[in-house]
Amino acid sequence: MTATDSTRELADLQAFSADPYTTVQRLYRENGAISTLGAGPMRFRVALGTEVCAFVLANSDLFSWEAAFTALAPLTGRSALLVNDGDRHRRLRRLVTPAFTVRRVDDHRGTVTRCIENAMAGWAPGDVVDVYPALRRAMRLATLESLFGVAAMERSEGLDDWLHDIHRAIDADVVGGSIERGSGSPVWRRALLARSSVHRWVIAEIERRGAQHEPGDDVLGVLLRGVNGTRLTDDEITDQLVSLLEAGAETTAAQLSWMLYCTLRDRRLWTEITAAVTDRGADEPGPPGLDHLVSETMRLYPATAIISRKVAGGFTLAGQQFVPGDLLIFSPFHTHRLDSVWPDPERFDPRRWDPDSERYHRPAPYEFLPFGVGPHRCIGAHFATMAIKSAFAAIARRIDGELLTADVCPEGLIGMHPKGGITVRIDEKR
Repeated sequence: MTATDSTRELADLQAFSADPYTTVQRLYRENGAISTLGAGPMRFRVALGTEVCAFVLANSDLFSWEAAFTALAPLTGRSALLVNDGDRHRRLRRLVTPAFTVRRVDDHRGTVTRCIENAMAGWAPGDVVDVYPALRRAMRLATLESLFGVAAMERSEGLDDWLHDIHRAIDADVVGGSIERGSGSPVWRRALLARSSVHRWVIAEIERRGAQHEPGDDVLGVLLRGVNGTRLTDDEITDQLVSLLEAGAETTAAQLSWMLYCTLRDRRLWTEITAAVTDRGADEPGPPGLDHLVSETMRLYPATAIISRKVAGGFTLAGQQFVPGDLLIFSPFHTHRLDSVWPDPERFDPRRWDPDSERYHRPAPYEFLPFGVGPHRCIGAHFATMAIKSAFAAIARRIDGELLTADVCPEGLIGMHPKGGITVRIDEKR
């Protein structure tokens, strides 16, 4: 490698850190499928395009999640699904999955609707509202109640701030090593203190539940009940619930906000979907157009913009050799905007998900990655989809408004959210 190569790779790392969204587009144009960024322990390769996604998703045995995210274990917990592979991951997933079946997830629909309606209760015609923080708070409360039950809500003071500190550190460190850890980093130090506080809070909730005759029907209750006489340990339950509470609320709130932004920008679309939603009762399934809106939102604004993997077995990809220990980054954000897959990719067009439309495109699994695929597919996918649809329907039934924010840039890599928020003037309250 020449000095010129080294300088360029460091410059690309700086650009990627400042704005990964436009940087991945430029790297793909300039270098094709594989680009090398950084130096020393912060050197990694960005792998882009459908060929890359297809290879990574079809060869999960060549990669390690545990090695890629092990540095985050002090925040996620050693038992979190994110930081485990192999037999342990399969055992954990088998015991967590019953809490997130379609039937059980649907039981939480009313909770999401109520929390969103409470968030809107103070909005009045003429108000100018930044909807993102309000919806983020509402989705956090809905997730908290779905996981721990309504009684826990009265004991949750401070929890939101702790979870925000944890998320801030994880989001900054998603590529593995991008922030300094230890006493020298205020972000990391605050996150570790917050994680300790959340851990104590969850353990206290588990102990309260243990004193009851029945564990309950919320997520904690299902996990305590176990499967065929086997359940997670208290520490394992804590790690799953902390991860679900931290990541789940952030991602659903962000995608709900993007969905509002995209529909309010198109008055015809907003009018059509609000009419379709209003024609159905709150307890009825949403109209088909709502599913198309959710998919198109997740295409343009996936919850996770980039995903990292540590190479566990050597291979050749796009003409380049990878050896164990290499860090590889790929990007659902970039894949979802490839014009070779998605005609007019920057356009928000829900009709591309309608089988009756001439614009319909049924993507291959490696072309559409809102929740990943394979053994590490997001275990909360059903819950996230239900929450976004229920929350959007609740908003569409209650308000009409005008989008005041002209252009929004994404920010964050996990729970990619609108930088600067989304400002709406409330025109009508129904």
